[in-house]
Amino acid sequence: MTILRRGLLAAPALLVPLLAGKARAETWPDRPVRILVPYTPGAINDTLARLVGERMMDAVGQLGVVENRPGASGSLAIAATAQAGDNYTICVANTANLTMNPFLFANTGYDSTKDIAPLCVTTRLMNCLAVRTDSGIGSLRELIARAKAQPGKLSYASSGAGSSPHLAAELFRVRAGIELTHVPYRGSAPGIADLLGGRVDMTIDNLPNVLPHVQGGRLKALAVTGSERDPTLPDVPTFAEAALPGYEVYVWFGFVGPAAMPQPVRDRLSKAIIGIVQGAETAERIQRAGAAVWVQDQSQMAALIRSELEKWGGVIRAAGLRLE
Repeated sequence: MTILRRGLLAAPALLVPLLAGKARAETWPDRPVRILVPYTPGAINDTLARLVGERMMDAVGQLGVVENRPGASGSLAIAATAQAGDNYTICVANTANLTMNPFLFANTGYDSTKDIAPLCVTTRLMNCLAVRTDSGIGSLRELIARAKAQPGKLSYASSGAGSSPHLAAELFRVRAGIELTHVPYRGSAPGIADLLGGRVDMTIDNLPNVLPHVQGGRLKALAVTGSERDPTLPDVPTFAEAALPGYEVYVWFGFVGPAAMPQPVRDRLSKAIIGIVQGAETAERIQRAGAAVWVQDQSQMAALIRSELEKWGGVIRAAGLRLE
């Protein structure tokens, strides 16, 4: 048999998987879409997943079924999504899962730039640095001055080692050139309780967690981490305004699928999810949860992941952080 004849006979076999993939994309969806959540019910990721899942039928003609898959700081759910081969598994990921975990863990089970398909960013929220109102510290500059005068004496609570609030505080520490003592907790609530009780000196935490105590007068907000002031605290400056130009931290949330997901399926999901979160009712519910609608499309999300990997990789290496 000639080489040419063998090649002609092999060509149809090579086309079969390509045609099958195209056919699957053209008939998608013919069953419910599974939405993985990297955390337990109640977190903002979970809220987003359920808001989108409720409206998936109207958007693509199939149900969105939410499945909580906590563990390994969110890595388990992202890895499961990356390894899914059915075009029906997506995940609500955030800043920490995609751009911090790769530097904190020896093996997350996925590569954020190769193993997942960015679909869209939908939401973001900022952090807030707060101290007790009786601390005698009235501004971010005063806090930095005290920390420089007493290296390592001031302590801060975080919602856990390697969490986005922890790394926001590390970025602050590095940029300000100060030494602080980190006290990690299992979640925000116990850390804020110890701050209120005088056992730690400050926290940088998600604004919705801090806000009730600031509004109640027990905590004083010194700065927020966004590029602009938050409308709920219009008198509180950003870090950049207060003392550190260029400092900006947002916790953002978005949807990803496996890298093997066909482009037509990615496009349908991206368009559907963006349409859902931009709807008036959903946007209002997101705002009530303490976040804001912030949409980035597929290419913008890919660029955001790359830039945040560079940013947080530098912070984590400078801090010498490693988790197992």
